[in-house]
Amino acid sequence: MKLSAQTLYILLFFLLFAVHYGLWNYLELDYREVFIRYYMALSVLFIMVITVLYAMKLLYPDYIGFGFLGLILVKISLMFLFMGKLKLSEVPDYKLHFIFPYLFALLLETLFAVRLIQDQAKGEKNQQKEVD
Repeated sequence: MKLSAQTLYILLFFLLFAVHYGLWNYLELDYREVFIRYYMALSVLFIMVITVLYAMKLLYPDYIGFGFLGLILVKISLMFLFMGKLKLSEVPDYKLHFIFPYLFALLLETLFAVRLIQDQAKGEKNQQKEVD
């Protein structure tokens, strides 16, 4: 059974959540509600980016890179709004706990976008060979 790229990246993201939550419980930190709400918001944004990028691959394959840049801009804007609503600054060492999951999600999104662009380039090469 082979996992699709989207499924693999989503599973890696939720593995990060499980590890981070286990560490959070091990260190007996408070603010679990903030932690869970943050991950819910980050998860929704992460899945949105992955889904929209895949849809862009199907609809507008030449513009995946531009779509990725636009989605990252939207995501960071929404995260600034969520930070105010979730009151992340009340959590001690919140920068340490909340920037790494965001950066890990960004890394996974970037790898996914690069993979889509590489697949698109391979498809164009194959089409060019068939024409020749």
